[in-house]
Amino acid sequence: MTIDISKSKQTKTVFRVQSNGNLELRINRTEHSNKKKAVYVETVKPISESEHSVGNSTADWTDGKDEERKRYRVLPTGVVMKLMKKSDYKGFERMLTNISLIVGNAFLIKNLDIYNNLTNVQAVAAFLPLYMFYGFQLQCMGFAGGHELIHNNAFKTKAYNYFFAFLVGVCCFEVPRHEKVMHKEHHIHTLNTTKDPELTSFYSKEELSNPKFKSAPSSRYSYFKSFFVTFGYLKSRMCRLVSCACGELVDYSGRGWSMETDKNSFGDDIVHDLQINAILQLSAYAAIFAIFGRDAQGLLNLAFWWICPNLVGYCFINFYRNAEHAACDITSNQLLNTRTVESIALFRWLLWNTNYHCEHHCYPMVPFFNLPKLHELMDDHIKHNDCKTFASQNWNMIKKGGWIDTQKEE
Repeated sequence: MTIDISKSKQTKTVFRVQSNGNLELRINRTEHSNKKKAVYVETVKPISESEHSVGNSTADWTDGKDEERKRYRVLPTGVVMKLMKKSDYKGFERMLTNISLIVGNAFLIKNLDIYNNLTNVQAVAAFLPLYMFYGFQLQCMGFAGGHELIHNNAFKTKAYNYFFAFLVGVCCFEVPRHEKVMHKEHHIHTLNTTKDPELTSFYSKEELSNPKFKSAPSSRYSYFKSFFVTFGYLKSRMCRLVSCACGELVDYSGRGWSMETDKNSFGDDIVHDLQINAILQLSAYAAIFAIFGRDAQGLLNLAFWWICPNLVGYCFINFYRNAEHAACDITSNQLLNTRTVESIALFRWLLWNTNYHCEHHCYPMVPFFNLPKLHELMDDHIKHNDCKTFASQNWNMIKKGGWIDTQKEE
């Protein structure tokens, strides 16, 4: 028996029951020569109905009381379980490659000796793009690498995820344990204007009450401003860190609680965990400044190689994360409420494949290196996959008649 679940003429997604009872999954993509090419083939054993329930093998840490979103998962459980398999090797490969690229870029910057070549036009012309890319690399690690780490998807061994999440948090001024708490709420309540912290923390109540709200900035001025308020991003992270260290649960602003979700529903164990990890992170910062910032030259080095690049990186990383749910349907259906972007190989690598964002929201337990396979399986089922690049996504936001304009009240 063969079941065709594809929705386009170019790509055919077929499930075939083999004679031995196993399930064969095959994706055929039609090439320009009209020849069909198998781009993905997987054979799995059938999975019992009980394994579809919450709490069994396909459950993950983003599962919560509201399980309505699980109704929209379109793939057989056996296929998903194959894709869920994590790998320490793949994790170290991606982590060490990205770290090596950062170190290599830093080496190029150091060799320019920009302090002594400020009047050298060629040196300055080479330094600026390298330094901006250096900051972007750090924020890719903080945003995308950190994202996979808090999902426990970067490595198979949980201890590695915890260790590198802490390390990346310190280096990139992220607060991973707090991010994990907020990110779970985001997964459960995606685009819920009263419960999704990614909305309530950054948009006013007036903006969120707009029936035409599209999870986009209220104006082009706000859009462009978001690339330059870098000190504001750093301030909010430091506020989160200090608040958590004081045992206070806060939203992304770091200064209050904007969601309708009862703060007391998060249990003392979560607050205690946030507090311990925040104190450890603050202690790490104190140690770094005590060791490397004992004199003016040390402080200058910390600013040049660590603090300033992260501030610069905020400008560029926003271009890649500012429209993950923009102009999507206000619904619990992940196939409708989340975007996916294909982008180019370099950015996919730096972003740990988080550009496949809809696929991730449907199956948060699938690790980064299997998201391209998941994309091939799901692309025909995703509504908001029309923007193939981040540039086109941003253009659709700011162009005349774009997402910013269409959400304005008349």
